[in-house]
Amino acid sequence: MESKIQDEMKCYICGRQFNLERHHVFFGTANRSKAEEDGMWVWLCHDCHYGVHNGNNWAKEDLQRWGQENWEKEFGDRDAFIKRYGKSYL
Repeated sequence: MESKIQDEMKCYICGRQFNLERHHVFFGTANRSKAEEDGMWVWLCHDCHYGVHNGNNWAKEDLQRWGQENWEKEFGDRDAFIKRYGKSYL
C-alpha cells in the first residue's frame, strides 16, 4: 500500500532524497503489519531512521501523532484507532 501520510519519496524528517528506508509509524510485532495495511509509513533516510529507533524520541512521537491524525481522517475515530493499535498517541 502507498503511504497515506506522505506522497513524496524523500526523508519525512530532513528532506534527503537518497539512502531511504520505509519506516512504519506504528511498529513492533503486532502493529507493523497493520501499519503496512493502512499506509501508515513514511520514507526516512538511514540517519533519521536510525535516530528514530535509537533515542530521537521527539521524532518518533511526532510521527506517531501525525500518523494517528492521518489514520483518524482516513479510517475512523479515536476509539477505532485505539481498538486497532492498542492506544492513543494524541
